[in-house]
Amino acid sequence: ALAAGNPAAVVDALEREVSRNNVVAALELGRMYRDGKVVAVDYAKARKFLKAAAQTDLVRLWYKLGIPAAQYELGVMLRDGVGGKADGASAAAWFEEAAELNYAQAQRALAQMYFKGAGVKHDPERAFVWSSIAARSFEGKEKEQMEQLRDLSQKELKPQELARAGVVVGAWKPKPT
Repeated sequence: ALAAGNPAAVVDALEREVSRNNVVAALELGRMYRDGKVVAVDYAKARKFLKAAAQTDLVRLWYKLGIPAAQYELGVMLRDGVGGKADGASAAAWFEEAAELNYAQAQRALAQMYFKGAGVKHDPERAFVWSSIAARSFEGKEKEQMEQLRDLSQKELKPQELARAGVVVGAWKPKPT
């Protein structure tokens, strides 16, 4: 339909798929409305469709736990106040959903939020945990950035907090999908 120059047909087809709980279609529609591709930018609709793709729903066929990319992208919109009021707590919750599924960008976002106290309470212990976990997933410059954030977080921790965080990092495994 898109090749035939009929973007409305594409949107209609994707919306039908969303009504059938197709999380991939919801993710695609959310991105389309967020980025203004094929349709006009509509952040409210972007949030709606990204949330549909991100939500945990045990009857979904594609991913029982939601699509981590949608969870992360919804978190970014909520963190940055795109399409509505910024909501750091909700952003962190969506980032955590994706981070637990080993989505590295969400792990990095959580580490940064907790270290900076941006939208959430400053928590160097959680920043240490998520930056340590994220460092495992990245390479090159991104890995170095996460290691630096881990080291900065570590400097703020008391010995018992560092020990507790170390146990969490050592035992951490992504949720099975």
